Amino acid sequence: MKKIGLVLSGGSAYGFAHIGVLEVLEKNNINFDIVTGTSMGAIVGGLYASGMNAKQMKEILTSFTRNKVMDLDMFGLVNGGFVSGNKIIKYFKKQIGEKKIEDCEKKFACIATDLVLGKEVLINSGSLAEAMRASMSVPGVFKPVKKDDCVLVDGGLCNNLPVKEARELGAEKVVSVDVTSYYKKENNLKSAIDILVSGINLTVSRSMKNIKDKGDVHIYIEQPNTAFTKLTQRNALTSIKYGRKCAKIFLPEILKMLKE
Repeated sequence: MKKIGLVLSGGSAYGFAHIGVLEVLEKNNINFDIVTGTSMGAIVGGLYASGMNAKQMKEILTSFTRNKVMDLDMFGLVNGGFVSGNKIIKYFKKQIGEKKIEDCEKKFACIATDLVLGKEVLINSGSLAEAMRASMSVPGVFKPVKKDDCVLVDGGLCNNLPVKEARELGAEKVVSVDVTSYYKKENNLKSAIDILVSGINLTVSRSMKNIKDKGDVHIYIEQPNTAFTKLTQRNALTSIKYGRKCAKIFLPEILKMLKE
């Protein structure tokens, strides 16, 4: 049988929609051998690759609120980020323990950006929790992850939809889920973090247009009633609904691809 890959884009709170997509795919017994992701896509993809189902991820990530992940660093200006990231590592490890990427049920890799060399880094081994943490580290917000000689931040700066990487890992057919190409006007940007994250999203959403290979089935999700920077349960559940809705629309195309 052909190996099927799932690619999940970054997209901050828009990325909760990935869970809704997985709910529909699981209900229709669609399974994947290879998973790649960036930023929020790396978080959902990592948990999925570790063996979690959509229901479990929904329970975990809808409680993924700012007070659980934001441990402010008073020396953020000199340490590289106003959020140390220690809380989020503990939160991930509480869910998946010390699991390594090599031990996941599905082949997994995620993208981070190395600020030293100014290029993307594919993380496909080592601590799963640390890999997810590196991939989602919005520069200036989260303290970068230092690994070997690399200074790692959010992978969306270089590669927000790692389809090519999924194919290189062995995927012969790829379903990609894109939550970032859509960008809507944000009227409620209060904090510096909101402004920074929203600005990065604008840049990434424009760069997505230049990606040539978007997979064999490309699920594009618009979320007009979801706030991009809002990590609340209500916002997450709204995003998940959009994911379910879009997945149902693309389901016939996915099933056709699998039959071929």
